[in-house]
Formats: sequence, structure tokens, C-alpha cells
Amino acid sequence: MAEFQEDLLFKNVADEDAHILLEIMGIKSENVKLWTKELRQLDPTTYKPDLILELDEEIWIIEFQSTKVDDDFSRRAHSYVAITDQHKESDKEVNLAVLSTDEDSKIVVYRYNKLNSFKYEVIGLNNLTSSEIINNVETKLKNKEMPTGRDVVLLSLVPLSKKGKDIVVYIYRVIEIINRLKNLSISQLELALGVLWLTTDKFVEDDLERNIICDRLGDRMSLIDEYGENKYKNGKDDGMEQIIVNWLKSGDEPEIIAEKSGVSLDKVLEIKERNNL
Repeated sequence: MAEFQEDLLFKNVADEDAHILLEIMGIKSENVKLWTKELRQLDPTTYKPDLILELDEEIWIIEFQSTKVDDDFSRRAHSYVAITDQHKESDKEVNLAVLSTDEDSKIVVYRYNKLNSFKYEVIGLNNLTSSEIINNVETKLKNKEMPTGRDVVLLSLVPLSKKGKDIVVYIYRVIEIINRLKNLSISQLELALGVLWLTTDKFVEDDLERNIICDRLGDRMSLIDEYGENKYKNGKDDGMEQIIVNWLKSGDEPEIIAEKSGVSLDKVLEIKERNNL
């Protein structure tokens, strides 16, 4: 787990930008507070929710999903609510919602014994059109307009709408676009990168690639440099080649990839040609 995420997850996100998530969820509250690392890890052995928002009258646990919820997820979600309720410092009720790119909006009822059931809401984001979201931001950049906070948050959610290796490709692509948004506030930047990190941590299965993405999100290149020097300098390595392919697909220039990976430009161009990119 990258030090960047452990130390800084949503730490500097302002209320006005946190409200964008509420708007997407269709929830209203005058005030909103994002619980940061210290408050999220109440019971690290069993408790790892994606995000917690404290509102005026209630506390919401937010989970990001790119697949359908099932009983295993419901059991885990039920434990999140129970642990948060046990440790909260107010009398606010605790609710859980799932932001899903694979399902329509619905209420899930999970019965965990004869007398009790656990209910939570799935908020369907399957109407997100990744191409429209990306084109909207790209067009504003081309016209030298500043994308709105909502534009940036929707952009960070784009990889969730993908499956398998496409999630990785679109994580890189979104990072590349965000890096071009020079006038983003710290709040908007942390919110977007935080959502991308949560997506990476949950859905990128390859340990090396997950660490490299987290390194990139934290503007650290040590893992990339070390991997490029030790694994690729003297020959081909399939793992690093796939990462270079992902960068090429995300729009990175070969010269930039060579510089940050430690792989020679000739090798990068060879990979580019071999993969018809």
C-alpha cells in the first residue's frame, strides 16, 4: 500500500468538493465531512471501507463496485456498519451505499438471521458514458477552459465502468489527463486521486502494477526506476512490457515512458511497433 495513500487519503478535501459525491448519490446535506485514514481504520483486521462521509443527520459508508453485489459483499458491508456504529461519537445513524457501474439502482435486503435483515442502497452508475466524460474534459482543455469539480470527479470514476485489463488502461489514461489539469485545487486533486487509488487498490490484481500506479498517483518514481533497472535493462520482461503497453494506450509519449521507466527509447519503440500502437 503506497505511503501516499496511507498518509494523505482525502485529508485536504474541502466540503464543497465532497458535496459533488453527494450530488452524484442524490443525497442532500448542508455539511459534509470525509473521514480520513485515522477514522477509517477503526478495526484494521476486518474493517476497510472505501469512504465514510459524515453528514448533518447521518453517517454514510460509500463502497465502489464494478461488479454485482452478492452475499459475501453484504456480509462485509454489514460488518462495516456495525463497527462504525460501535465507534461513532454521535447518535447519528449509520447507512451504507454502493456506487456501482454494473447494476441499476436498487435496495438490497440481506437476511443474516431469522429475526434481522440488513438493508443498503445500490446507486447505479451504469449510465456513465466514459467516452463522453473524457471528451468533455479533453474539449475544455483544448479550448483552455477549466473543467468543473464535477467533471473531475466523474473523470476519476471512469475506470470503474471498465472490466479486466481495461480498468488499468483507463486508470493510466485518467491520470494522464488529470496531470494536465494544472489549475486544480488541492482539494479537487486529492478527491480525484483518492477515488483512483481506491479503484486501483480494489480492482488491479497484479501487485507490481498496483504498486507502480500508486507510486504514480503519489508522484513517486522509485518503484518504476528500480523495476526498470533490475528487471528490464538486460532483456525483455513481460510484466514491464505490459505496463509500457498500458502507458502507450493511455497516450503517454515513448520518450516520456523511456524516461520514467528506465527502459531505453529503442526498447519502448520496439514494444510500440510489436503491439501495433
